[in-house]
Order: sequence, then C-alpha cells, then structure tokens
Amino acid sequence: MARTVASVVLILLTGLGMAAAQDSIDQELQQSSDEHMREELGVNPITTPQIQEILKTLEVVRPIPLDVISAANRDANFSNRLQTAMHFGSLVADGFLLALAERPTDVQDVGRALIRQSRALGVGDRLTKRSKSLLELSDKGDWVGMRQELIRTQEDVEQSMLDLRDAEMADLISFGGWLRGFQLAATSTATDYTPAKAALLGNFEIMEYFMERLNTLHPRLQKTEFVTTLAAHLKDINAVAIEANGVPLTREQVEKVRRLADDAEAAAMARVDEEGRFEKSRP
Repeated sequence: MARTVASVVLILLTGLGMAAAQDSIDQELQQSSDEHMREELGVNPITTPQIQEILKTLEVVRPIPLDVISAANRDANFSNRLQTAMHFGSLVADGFLLALAERPTDVQDVGRALIRQSRALGVGDRLTKRSKSLLELSDKGDWVGMRQELIRTQEDVEQSMLDLRDAEMADLISFGGWLRGFQLAATSTATDYTPAKAALLGNFEIMEYFMERLNTLHPRLQKTEFVTTLAAHLKDINAVAIEANGVPLTREQVEKVRRLADDAEAAAMARVDEEGRFEKSRP
C-alpha cells in the first residue's frame, strides 16, 4: 500500500514537473512569437509601448498649456481609423499633462473619452477597463498612479496590436501621442524658454522614425491629402531639429516649431472626406 501511495505521488510530481516544463516552453514560444511579430510589424524601442519614455519627458514641461489642452474637442468622432487612432494618442498625452497639473475633473473627462475611443478602435475590453481605472485613481487623487495608468494604457495598445496583427493602429496612436506632446511642449517652451526644455524639441531621430512609419502606410493612404499634409508638416519640423544639430533650439526656432506643430495637430484633427481630402480649406 505504501509503495502504491508513493508511486502515485511520484507520478503526480512527475506530471506536475512535466506540466511546469510545458508551461515554460509555452511561455518561451509565446515570447518568441511576440518578438517575431514585433519585428514583422515594425515595433522597436520608439514605438508602443515605449511612448512611455516620450510621455515621461513631458514631466519637465512647465507651465502646462492648459488653454491649448482645454480647446481640444475630446468628444471628436472620426469616420476613418487613422484619425481615430491619432486622437486616442493625443488624449493620452493630454491626460498625462492634466495629471501633472492635478486637474481631476479634466482627467476624468479624458478617461471617459479614452473609453469611447477604445471602443471605436475595436481594441476590446482591455483598454476600456484600463481607462475606467483612471476615474478611480482620479477620485483618490493619485496623480502618480494616473500617469502610470496612462502609460499602461499604451502598453495595452501594443498587446492589442499583436493580437489583431494591426501595426498601423499602434503606429498612429504613438504618432498622435508624440505629436500632441510635442505641440504642448513647444507651446510651453515658447511661453517660458529654457535650454533644457528647448533640448527636448530637437530629437530628430523620433521625427524621422514617424516619417518612416507614415511611408509604410498603404500606398493609397500615403497619397491622400491628409497623410501628405501630415508628412509635410513633420518634415518641416524635422528640418528645424536637424538645423539645431544637437544643441537646444533657439527661441526663434522654438517659436517656429510651435507654429508648425500647431498646424500639424490642426491637420490631424481636421475633417476629411472618404478620399482623405480636407472638407474645408487645407490646414
């Protein structure tokens, strides 16, 4: 009897060991698969979720341009997925700075808008639940937690992209977040110039990365007025950064990129028709 019990225990332990080993193998295979997909879909240390590094640079932005943030239409709805994705990223950047400014009502509004946009993007309940937690953190006044939650929202975007095999969505969400953050940083720096803040605006490697990602869109999309206008604005901003050649932008250069960023953000949020043409005068 004792031998029988011992045999059963041994079999169970062996089975558990094999199951644990299989779980480890499965995890390694999944990780390998995800890494392969990241390479295939163009995910690198700049794109989602490493947008967190871009957002964290905004922590030095003072004064926070609340007037520019409040002027945005958080409830904007777009008929195309490109602008919906960019709007989502823009909302994340707004929420990050509003958390820095400790504006609970505004952060809650952004959280609700993120819920609506996540549904429009079709990325599932993961982002809906993540956005709802922003409301809870806001009620608690947990500003650090809110910023971290916004970063985790971007992390979830990458996983959703891997699940849906949709690189364009992740690229455009990242681009939307970067562009909005750049616009707000440029506005703040133009208002209160410091070399430290001006240095943040000269990272042309990120700009060139997003220019490259725009070039990977479907050829039909690349030819639309919407995309060509965004690419032109980004190219002009990048030219100023290259001109600075690694040193902080001057006051004049900061003012120039601020105007260019305003134009780019206006184009990103402008109404376009089904052919990607601006419905009113070109931004």
